[in-house]
Amino acid sequence: MKRAAKALIRNHQGEILVLFRSQTHPRLAHDIDLPGGEIEHREAVEMGLAREVVEETGMVLDFETHHRRLSWRSGISRSRHLYEVVDDGVQPVKISWEHESYAWMSDEDFINHPAVDEFMHRVQEWLKTTISQGV
Repeated sequence: MKRAAKALIRNHQGEILVLFRSQTHPRLAHDIDLPGGEIEHREAVEMGLAREVVEETGMVLDFETHHRRLSWRSGISRSRHLYEVVDDGVQPVKISWEHESYAWMSDEDFINHPAVDEFMHRVQEWLKTTISQGV
């Protein structure tokens, strides 16, 4: 089963770290993204997510002490996971070749930003529901 995990990284102002995919992405060029990606075979989800976050942002974060916020199956052979974490504000963001830029967005801006990726749609809907329920 293929597994993927993404990180909803917030700064101390509550803004979300949003990456913008590079123009070389075959299907999702310039689309919004969250740090994370595919988890290797036999790799714990939290460890794989930490690895992906370092690769994509240069940030070292501990996901073993943070809660998974959202999980679902995409088809019969894929599982998806979202973790939320607050950054200490000390580490600079250093994006990889996979992304062309980044921004810190408010919840509202993130929810309303156009997205092509099904993973991002799912996260936007979850966040919208969470806010409307006051969670």
